[in-house]
Amino acid sequence: MLLGRTVERQEIERVLASARSGTSATLAFIGEPGIGKTSLLDYAAQRAEGMQLLRARGIESEAQIPFGSLLELLRPALTMLDRIPKPQAVALEGALALRPAQAQERFAVGAATLSLLASYAEQAPLAVVVDDAHWLDDSSAQALLFAIRRLLADPIAVVVSVRDDEPWMLDGADLATVRLGGLTSDDAKTLLGNLSGELTGRLYKATGGNPLALLELASDAEHLDLGPVGPPVLVPAKISRAFLRRAGMLEEQVQRALVLVAASDTGDLRTLERAASKLAIDVAALSSGESAGLVRLRAGEVEFTHPLARSAIYAQAPLEQRRAAHRALASALPDRDVDRRA
Repeated sequence: MLLGRTVERQEIERVLASARSGTSATLAFIGEPGIGKTSLLDYAAQRAEGMQLLRARGIESEAQIPFGSLLELLRPALTMLDRIPKPQAVALEGALALRPAQAQERFAVGAATLSLLASYAEQAPLAVVVDDAHWLDDSSAQALLFAIRRLLADPIAVVVSVRDDEPWMLDGADLATVRLGGLTSDDAKTLLGNLSGELTGRLYKATGGNPLALLELASDAEHLDLGPVGPPVLVPAKISRAFLRRAGMLEEQVQRALVLVAASDTGDLRTLERAASKLAIDVAALSSGESAGLVRLRAGEVEFTHPLARSAIYAQAPLEQRRAAHRALASALPDRDVDRRA
C-alpha cells in the first residue's frame, strides 16, 4: 500500500495520461535511500493499464558492465529490431552481444534505442520505468539519455528514480523532477499502527519520516534512545551507507568535526567552537560538510540536513572518538549547566 504521496501520484498519472494521448512525457523522482522511490515506480507500473511496459533497475555491482542495463530494459522490445534502420539495428545488436560486435558508435546505439522505443510504442502506448538510474552503466545511461532527449510526439512515458547523493549519469536530460521528503506524521502513524502515539512521534522525529527507517526501527522502538539527548538511534545499513559515503569523501578534519556536531545536543556554534578547540579541530571545516549536503550552517547554529545523517555518522565513529567529543562538549559548557555537563 502506498501511503500519502498525493502530489507524486498525480505527477505519475499526468505523464501516463500524456503518453496515452500520444505525447511523450518524462518524470524523475529524487530522494534519499528508503524514502519510497521504488514504491512510487511500482505504482507507476501498476497504473500503466493498457500500456506496454519496459522496466529496468540499476545495480551497483553491475555498473561497470557495458550495456547491461540497456539489455534488461529493451529485451521485450527486441522483436521490433527489423522495424528500425539496418545500421542502427546492427549497432544495437552488437552492443547487446546479440551478434559479433563491430566498432560501436555511441550515436548509432543511442539512435537505435530511440528508434526501437518509438517502434515498440506503435503497438500501444509505452511506459518506461527505470529504478536506481544513478547505477546504470555509463553506456546504457548515455544511450537512454540520447533517446529521452529526443522523445516528443511518441506515446511514451518515462519514469525514473535516482538517489540525491549519487552522481547521476542522466543529468542534463531536462526531466521534470520531484524531490521526495519524508512521510507526513499522519501517514507515519498509519504505517506504524501498532505503536503508541507518543512512541510513533518520537520515532518520526528521529527518522524524518523515512518509511524504510520507520519500519525497520519500529520493532525495537521501545528499546531505542529516541530522545534529543544521548546517542542517536542506529540507522538501517541501506540508509547509513549513503550518508557515510558522502562523509567518507571528506578530509579527516571535516569528519571529526561532523562527529562533534553529532554528539552535540543543540548544535550551538559557540559551544562547538569551544569544544573543537580542545580537540584541535577547526569548525570552519564544517563548510565542506555543508557542501556535501550533510549539515546546514545558520546564524550561530549547525544542524544536520537529516536526523539519520547524524545517527549514521555518530554510530560509525570509533568509540574513543565519541567519548572525546562528549568530554570536549561537557567541558565547553558553563558550570551552571550541571545536568548537560553530566
